[in-house]
Amino acid sequence: MKKAGNGGLKLNIVFWSEEDGCGMTSGMAAIASACADLWSMKVCLMQSSNQGGDLYQKLGTGIKNISLVREDIGGRRDAWEVLIRLAVSGKLTKESLLGSMVPVARGQMYYLPQGEYKKREKYSQAVKTGIRRVADFTRQIADLTFIDCGSGKDEISDLLLSQADVTVVMISQERQNLDAFFQNRHVFQGNVVYLINQYHQESVYNKKNIHRLYRIYEEELAVIPHNPVFRQVSEKGKTERFIRRHRQCRNFDGQNDFMQELIKTTGLILKAAGMAV
Repeated sequence: MKKAGNGGLKLNIVFWSEEDGCGMTSGMAAIASACADLWSMKVCLMQSSNQGGDLYQKLGTGIKNISLVREDIGGRRDAWEVLIRLAVSGKLTKESLLGSMVPVARGQMYYLPQGEYKKREKYSQAVKTGIRRVADFTRQIADLTFIDCGSGKDEISDLLLSQADVTVVMISQERQNLDAFFQNRHVFQGNVVYLINQYHQESVYNKKNIHRLYRIYEEELAVIPHNPVFRQVSEKGKTERFIRRHRQCRNFDGQNDFMQELIKTTGLILKAAGMAV
């Protein structure tokens, strides 16, 4: 596929959900991998510092021989505090930001690792300023930055959502959750795409019925099909490798239906970002 065009703009795509357990991190990693491997875009992935980081579980520990900012007991790095300090002091550079990230596919795909769960009710102004600057600074090193805000609302999520060029809202196929969400639908800045991960077409609440019941336009609803093979591979940190391996699969490939739906979903999000796909 040709690289998607957007007139040179660098965009932030923020993932958020009102509920836990929607498969947000795996879905974001799959979509980002498709952007890197199928559209040849340079992408960065981040998780806001208000939640436990598990991108390493979906994308692995990256290419070896990289300089580490800091390691925790599990061998993972938590670079947020270092980058926030640099951002607040005006010393953040493209080199320090890129050097803090784990390369998944060098030159194409990176993620910012983190460690322990840090969600709080209140954050200092310095922390909020630092996070805003770091998220904005990623536009200098990537075509697209994908940010996992986790579930629920707090000051950090509100801040990152306010900066989003596109908001991807993760929803489930459970009627109770769908009713509760769409009866009190949030207003987001910029374009919004609703995404169902682990989608089951045979459910009563399939795409057709969700469109009809909740009055969602076709271009606003995307899905990533339930796929036990992909889920197993993803949990081993091989998400990007799986997408790259199957990017040119044909009808006889058992992953063809999954990949075609993932490509369609990625295209919807890129179009929502104003890109020519």
